[in-house]
Amino acid sequence: MKASILMIILSFIIAFQSSSAELSAQDLNDIKASSKEWVNAYNQNDWSGLADLFALNATMMPPNSVAIVGRQDIASWQEKNESGFRIAFEIQEISGSNHIAYVRGRSCVSIPDGKGGFGIDVGKFMEIRKKQETGEWLIYADIFNSDGAVGSELLDTCPFKSAQ
Repeated sequence: MKASILMIILSFIIAFQSSSAELSAQDLNDIKASSKEWVNAYNQNDWSGLADLFALNATMMPPNSVAIVGRQDIASWQEKNESGFRIAFEIQEISGSNHIAYVRGRSCVSIPDGKGGFGIDVGKFMEIRKKQETGEWLIYADIFNSDGAVGSELLDTCPFKSAQ
């Protein structure tokens, strides 16, 4: 189901791109800056600030969970499920048109181990962003998951450097 929704959205993006202008250099810079804001809010566990980077009716699709819809529910889910976590990520691709874009990348999430340390989970993500009338690029859909199998051991270190 999640894959079908993502494929429909990506098909829409591709169809929309064929008749629209490419992203400008300013759009790319704005999206990258918003991504840095997201990382900072996440690492400070500022779930309200993080949720403000999502559209009001955004959908977040975490692994092993139902889809979470709306800023408040996204903030609540993050607080309940990822408090104490830290993240580093690398954007691998940003593409789109003048009002819609996707951001694809990989991540390293530091997860508290319960003994005062952290283990690292490596994964990937895909965001769909929409440009608002204010020029702000808000996240409309976000899906992410781990590269590791359920129950697999966490890594000691992140295998890549964050390119933020």
